[in-house]
Amino acid sequence: MEEGKSTDYNSVISSKTKGKGGFRATTFIYGLFGLENMGFIAIMVSFGLYFSFVMGFDLTGSANTLTNLMGSTFLLSILGGFISDTYINRYHTVLIFGPFEILAFALITIQAHYKSLQPECVVPNCISGWKAVFFYASLCCFALGSGGVRGALPALGADQFDQKDPKEAKALGRYFNLVLLSSVIGGAFGVTFVVYVSTTKAWWKGFLISLVGTALGFIFFAFGKPFLRLQRPAGSPLTRIFQVIVVTIKNRNLQIPENSDELYEINEKESDSSQQKLAHTKQFRLCYLIL
Repeated sequence: MEEGKSTDYNSVISSKTKGKGGFRATTFIYGLFGLENMGFIAIMVSFGLYFSFVMGFDLTGSANTLTNLMGSTFLLSILGGFISDTYINRYHTVLIFGPFEILAFALITIQAHYKSLQPECVVPNCISGWKAVFFYASLCCFALGSGGVRGALPALGADQFDQKDPKEAKALGRYFNLVLLSSVIGGAFGVTFVVYVSTTKAWWKGFLISLVGTALGFIFFAFGKPFLRLQRPAGSPLTRIFQVIVVTIKNRNLQIPENSDELYEINEKESDSSQQKLAHTKQFRLCYLIL
């Protein structure tokens, strides 16, 4: 690639010179946070009653299904974070997992609208057959999509600020405050208006509002690509942790040099400017003594 040619995988420094990043870029992230969280909160609040009144679950089955869904969603955020750190950048990770969440909202809305897709229970927890497949497929897509997005989106916003720049480092705290604010505003709208529509008008109408809002959020987010700083995946922290453990055991008998600069394998000129070197400390000396 020719020098100076534009590329999506810019480092923070090179992207900054091209006018990317900052609060203009995070506007697209705030929009997605608010609209996606509106649908997420509305769905979670509505599901307790929806599972009982429509899908035929008893109180225990409804609560168990809902908590399993929530737990799976937040656990799968680890997957989204791992992929965005290791293989592809965070922007594309969000756009890959986003369609799964939109598909989940669509499946949930369709099943809530058509009586033929709902179980006709004479006993609790009687959903079975292809209706159960349809139901649990929508929940799996929801957990995968929402969890993956949550694992990559907040960090993408943090990438828009260079922590080596004092002004941008200070603005990073404001960014997280605005992220929380957008999530709260979206969640408040979802837990009031959307849930009201679901419980008083029709379940599918409330789910449809969540579907449309979430889809608009991802569309709005996709248009923000020209303004975003997209960094190369730097590798998963989990991989680095295991590497440190293996190397520590392997080099347990080596002498520690007096000059801590000799601990680095490459010098300052050859190092990647986007990667920060960790300073040598005397912490975890207990591990050295044990080994």
